[in-house]
Order: sequence, then C-alpha cells, then structure tokens
Amino acid sequence: MFSYIQGFLSADQEIREDIRKVVQVLEQTAREILTLLQSVHQPSGFKEIEVEREKGFHLDVEDYLAGVLIMASELSRLAVNSVTAGDYCRPLRISNFINELDSGFRLLNLKNDPLRKRYDGLKYDVKKIEEVVYDLSIRGLTKEQEAVGDK
Repeated sequence: MFSYIQGFLSADQEIREDIRKVVQVLEQTAREILTLLQSVHQPSGFKEIEVEREKGFHLDVEDYLAGVLIMASELSRLAVNSVTAGDYCRPLRISNFINELDSGFRLLNLKNDPLRKRYDGLKYDVKKIEEVVYDLSIRGLTKEQEAVGDK
C-alpha cells in the first residue's frame, strides 16, 4: 500500500517540478515586459524592440480586452509623465485614443466580472487624462504645441 502511495507522491512531485519550471519562464517574461513598459514612462521614451510571434499563439478575447484596458491605465500614467517631461502634445493624442477606446467599450455588453471591473477603471483613466488636457489648455500649452506642429 505504501509503495502505491509513494508512486502517487512521486508523480505529484514531478508535476510540481514541471509547473515550477513553467512558472519561472513566465515570471522571467513578465519581468521583461514590465521593464519594457516602465521604459515608456522615462524621459528617453519608448525604444522600438522586434518582438517575435510564435506560431500557434492564442489569446482569449477576454484576456485581450483586459490587456487593452491595462494599456489604457498605463497611457493615463504616460500622459501625466509626458507633461512632466515637457511633452504637451502626447497627452492630447492619448486623450483622443482613450476616448475612442472608451466609445468602443461602451458598445460591448460586458458581463464578465473581472473584465467589467477593469472597464469601470477606464472611466477613471478617461477622467485623469481629461484633467491633464484641461490643465494644459488652461495654461495655453496646447496652442503652443499646435503651432509647433503646424510648422
């Protein structure tokens, strides 16, 4: 009987080891993605990097939409950081994009609780970016950027 149980314990240990190896790879990939994402918020800006796509990669629609909503949150941070760095044009472009994104999400009937909660967070991101654009327009900084863009 103990030999039989030992067989189950050994098989269970092998499965745990396999899972641990996969988790290590995923954690490393997550660290690389976060490093890349953080570089966007630095004054030096985003540096293009070739990303290879693996054949057969599949992403659920809900996961994709969740990722888009996370990106919106990061873009609202980028809008604030751009102003700090003296880039007054980027928040305007981000505002246009986020408003279009919000309009698109309004067309969806989201019933998934985690996805719905992330979408509710988009409303706060829209508000945050609107405040940044409002502050820029009150200070007349949007007109300066438009004049620079027209040249």
